Amino acid sequence: MTGKPSQHHINFTLRKLVKQLLPFWEGVFYVRTARYFLGRRVFIALIPAVCDTEGAHQLSGFASHSHTYFCRRCLLQIGDIHNLVPETWIMRDPAQHRQLALKWKEASTEEERQKIYDEFGIRWSELLELPYWDPVLFTIIDDMHFAQLGLFETHLRDVWQIDHEKSGGDGKPPSLSKPNLRTLKALCQDLGIHYNSGDSKRILAARILDYIWADMKRTILPTWIQSPPPNWGTPAQGKLSAEEYKIVCSISLVITLVRVWGYGTEDAQSRHFQMLLNYLDLVHAVHVLLLRETSQQSREYYVFHMQRYLETVLVLYPDFTLKPNHHFSLHVVTDLETMGPGHARSTPVFERINHSLQELNANQHLGDFCVLYHWRMFGDHSF
Repeated sequence: MTGKPSQHHINFTLRKLVKQLLPFWEGVFYVRTARYFLGRRVFIALIPAVCDTEGAHQLSGFASHSHTYFCRRCLLQIGDIHNLVPETWIMRDPAQHRQLALKWKEASTEEERQKIYDEFGIRWSELLELPYWDPVLFTIIDDMHFAQLGLFETHLRDVWQIDHEKSGGDGKPPSLSKPNLRTLKALCQDLGIHYNSGDSKRILAARILDYIWADMKRTILPTWIQSPPPNWGTPAQGKLSAEEYKIVCSISLVITLVRVWGYGTEDAQSRHFQMLLNYLDLVHAVHVLLLRETSQQSREYYVFHMQRYLETVLVLYPDFTLKPNHHFSLHVVTDLETMGPGHARSTPVFERINHSLQELNANQHLGDFCVLYHWRMFGDHSF
């Protein structure tokens, strides 16, 4: 495939995969295998589709996560994303999804298809040719993309507005209206007084970052944990990987913020202490999510901390609008119940392979691709 297919054009590639998978649902008989001299019937089914949100929605025929119906599990509209009561959400029906997707497929014009997409947020996916495919249940919410590169990154960049060049503040929204703020800014300029243009919203700013970086230099991590880059959060250090976000957010920030915002706090209702408690709820929830085992007790623990985290985010940062990943965080417990812990289906290994494939120069020699890939990944020159 050349380039990235847009929208439903991915079906041209999926059709080839589905064509190969369909016979295996009824079973394909091999007359002889390495272990079975008299032959063996083989059954294969495609169950979880694991990828980032954009890819998952495209693969299974859902609308973009910016669409009115942004969620692949329920019919909550994006304008109601601050509704944190799952009992009030109307869950998607796989049978109805198939019906609407088939209607989209059989539409005679692009205008009709667009109308169905706009109204219901559904397209046809070739995976629906598989009789057992459940687009709602089988389209997994991937841990790495939604938690480490989603919730953690969003909290640092959008909630705390990381900026190493600003003085920072406590994140409180301005108490003045916008017209009054403009008047105040003009008055400061006339009097030659420095006007702090919104630095108070930048919580993870120069002073706190200096504390964090200093603590990181003094922190001795276990040998199996790779240290994140020093002075992360600056343009010079570049973007953090998913694993680096996990280490920074669950280890480095916890060490420093507990010391700076927690120890010696006499007022448990102080804003910094409440921000700390809110952040630790996120850390607790993600830690349980990434465990290699799950149970009813651990899932309840996850839901409790994630629910409280989301509710207090809206209280502490009223100007902040929740993202689709925050909504997905209350759905992901279903994946833990039906598919088990996420480590066996998480995407880091696939992302590394994708990265290697993108760097591989096949030079249009398709027949040599397997040899080139094996050589690049394993360094085996024997063939």
